[in-house]
Amino acid sequence: MTGARFSWVSMCILGSALLACGDDETIPAAATTVATSGQGGSSTATTAQNGAGGGGAAPPVCERAGLPPGVHDFTTMFEGRRRVYELAVPLSYDGSAAIPLVFDFHGYTSNKDQQEQVSGIAALGETEGFAVVRPNGIGSSWNAGDFCCGQAQSEGLDDVGLMRAIVAEVSAAMCIDPARVYATGLSNGGALSHRIACEAADVFAAVAPVSYPLDFDPFDKCQPSRPIAVMHSHGAGDVIVPYDGSFYQPSTPESFAYWGQVNGCSGMPVETYAKDDSVCQTYEQCGGGVEVTLCTIDGGHILYNNNDAVPVADLIWGFLSRFTLP
Repeated sequence: MTGARFSWVSMCILGSALLACGDDETIPAAATTVATSGQGGSSTATTAQNGAGGGGAAPPVCERAGLPPGVHDFTTMFEGRRRVYELAVPLSYDGSAAIPLVFDFHGYTSNKDQQEQVSGIAALGETEGFAVVRPNGIGSSWNAGDFCCGQAQSEGLDDVGLMRAIVAEVSAAMCIDPARVYATGLSNGGALSHRIACEAADVFAAVAPVSYPLDFDPFDKCQPSRPIAVMHSHGAGDVIVPYDGSFYQPSTPESFAYWGQVNGCSGMPVETYAKDDSVCQTYEQCGGGVEVTLCTIDGGHILYNNNDAVPVADLIWGFLSRFTLP
C-alpha cells in the first residue's frame, strides 16, 4: 500500500488479554487505553468495552483518530515471547468513523510479507476502507488445531489468544468497529481462521479460510459460542492440502457439512457463484442469520491465482462485509 511505514513498540505486555500498561495508572474496567509513540507523534485512543453490534450497543468512542494512514509495525509480548505484526491503515481513514478490521494470516513456512503480496487483501483494504492486520507466526506457523502446523502446533501456542489481544491493542490505537472484525488466511492461516471461528466468535464477526479445512478430530471439538458466518475457499486441484482429504486432513466437503451442522443450517446448499469450472455453494438458512459457503475453485493451493481467474479476495470481502457481531 502507499503511504508511510511507522514502527511502534507496544507499551503494554499482553497475556491472554491486555493486562497492564507501561505506567502504574489503573485502567477503568469500562475501557482499555494504550499509548503509542513514534515518527508520527504520540496518540491515545480509548474503546468502550460495554459490548458491540446489535441490540443498540454503543459505538466505539475515540478521543482522536489515533494512528495515521500507513503501515505500522508493532512488537508486543505474549506468552513470554516477542511477537510482531503490522497494521495497514487505509489512506481514507481520518478517525471520524470506526472502520472494519481484517486479519490476513500467512501459511506454514511463509510470513506476513509474502501473504501481503499474494492474497490481494491489502489492496482491498485501501479501496474498501478497512484496516488489515498481518501477524507473523512462531516458526512461520500457527497452532490451528490437532494437526497443523509446525512449531506453533507442537508447542501448543495460544494463537487465538494472541489475536484477541491484538484486536484489543489495535482497537486502543485507532477507531475500529468492534462489530466488524474478521479473519482470513491461506493454508495454515486458513486453518487458524477456522479455529478462531470455533473459539473467538465473541470477537470475530465472520471468517473466510482459504485452502485448509477445519483442523479438529473429531469436528465436534469446535463449538462456537454462537452461529458464525464461514466461507471456505479450496482448490479442486490442491495437492498440498487435498480437497478430498488425506490420512491426517479431513475433506473439504466434510468440513463444510460440519459448519452447516454446528451453525444450525437447514435445507440444502444453493449455488451463489459460478465461473467456468468454479462454483460457490451456500447454506443460506442458518442460526443467527449467518451463512456457510464453500467455494470449490479450479486451482491449486495458492488459490488467489487460479485457472478460472476467480477474484478470491473480492469474494472474501463481499462475504465478510455482510456480517456483524450480533
